[in-house]
Amino acid sequence: MTSPAEHGAPAEHGAPPAEEGARRRKVVVWQHDQARLQHDVIGLGDVQSDTVYGRLLVRSLTRAQLGLSLMCLAIALAVIASLPVIMALLPSARKVTVAGLPLTLVILGAGIFPVLMAVGWFYNRQASQLEARFIDLVDPVGRRLDA
Repeated sequence: MTSPAEHGAPAEHGAPPAEEGARRRKVVVWQHDQARLQHDVIGLGDVQSDTVYGRLLVRSLTRAQLGLSLMCLAIALAVIASLPVIMALLPSARKVTVAGLPLTLVILGAGIFPVLMAVGWFYNRQASQLEARFIDLVDPVGRRLDA
């Protein structure tokens, strides 16, 4: 650390500077245990104030949600589209009955809907996790803004 005299401050507390025109400089030392001020932290204020960083954060959340939606759509379409393909490849499966109902109807009624429910559950869980990560990024709990 430097002495006050090296920074243009008087050597004694309260003593006038040696020259009338001497400029006083304030030396600020950052300590590792001090938190950054609110305007230095990217977060909720940037999202609410529509800053560049806020738009970037919202755009990244939107892209992540779009990617999740497209992935779940692709899974659902693959499951649904696989039934006609399987039935076309196995013509004998069209003649099979279960409890008096054709196998294709049983698969549609009891096989497809649980898969779609599982895809919906997966989507809901992943979307909640995306939003939770976004909230943690924007406004983490316990962050001191004015230390």
